[in-house]
Amino acid sequence: MARFVRFRTFLRGKDRPIAMEAQWHSVCVLNGGTKFAWELFSSLHLSSEPVMRVLLAHDSSQYSKAAAEYLLSMPFRKPIDLDVVCAVSPPVVVDSGTLGLPTDLGIFLTEECDAARSRLEESFAHLSSPFQSVQTHVPVGPPSTELLSVAQQTDADLVVLGAVGHSALQRVLLGSVSDYVATHSDTTTLVVRPPHDASVQPKLGRIVVALSGRADDERMIDWLRGLMLPADVEVHLVRILQLPTFYREDIRQKASNYWDGFVKEAQAHILKLETTLQDMGLNTETHLVNAEHVGEGLINYAEQHGCDLIMTGESDSGTLTRVFLGSTSRYVLRHAQCSVMIVRDKHVRQAVKESAATESATDEHSKPKAARTWAVI
Repeated sequence: MARFVRFRTFLRGKDRPIAMEAQWHSVCVLNGGTKFAWELFSSLHLSSEPVMRVLLAHDSSQYSKAAAEYLLSMPFRKPIDLDVVCAVSPPVVVDSGTLGLPTDLGIFLTEECDAARSRLEESFAHLSSPFQSVQTHVPVGPPSTELLSVAQQTDADLVVLGAVGHSALQRVLLGSVSDYVATHSDTTTLVVRPPHDASVQPKLGRIVVALSGRADDERMIDWLRGLMLPADVEVHLVRILQLPTFYREDIRQKASNYWDGFVKEAQAHILKLETTLQDMGLNTETHLVNAEHVGEGLINYAEQHGCDLIMTGESDSGTLTRVFLGSTSRYVLRHAQCSVMIVRDKHVRQAVKESAATESATDEHSKPKAARTWAVI
């Protein structure tokens, strides 16, 4: 006679326990065969719910606090493992007497690290859902490189950091750390600009998705799919069509035929993506905008429509701009008055970097060695 045995299992993460809902499995045990039941139970494939790994740069400045508030307001579908990083920069010290480092430098760095760690733990110890775990990191070194290093070590899916304010000069300079990390990161990066009015709570009311007709477009749609956006959020699909400038009549005529086909292709592409978003229950608008400069056209559109976030891909075209940041993305990052998310596929980017490094090494080996010239004195 068959009887049923219920086993209760707890799932564990790769490197630490994860608070998961207990799972129950019913196993049919024939003729009292507990050994059979255990073998059957052991063969079951158990998998934990997918988790997103997010890295937040935090140095207790008003900009990093704004970035933290923005991150907390984002409606993620997946549970979040959060890594909060505060890098401690060693002071620049010149000892004219011994040309060495002062003996108390180590004590100074230890005290700075302990103070930074205490601030982080105090600020982020009691986060609620969807943040299922929080780890703090206090590396010693230049913040830009340390943030990228921790992002690589933790295999981060998203890096979040603050920008530098709103004045014209600050928008151009952005902030050396934010600029460097956003330009060189292998993963998706969100640079948060706080609102002009500090009393205004961060929100996602209007999102600009800067389309290019390349694979980056689908990646941005996937990112939106991972957010539980309210019904009142507007998603603006925007494609900037860069106006060509020609002078010869025959060239203008040939370009006109090409332009008509280009516009039709862009219209079909943007309508396809709009259908995808509407199937997700999102409120959408689509716009094809003619402009002489793609980045400037995106900035003007976002400002005219009061958008809170610009999502853009990382590159314009070609291997070189896939390794580095494309000129359009860089322009938007440095000039936008709202927050900017640069969406990347970290696996593709790492593969491209490895391929570029291999090609460079091959080129170096293939170069003919310069002949040595001996001079007789």
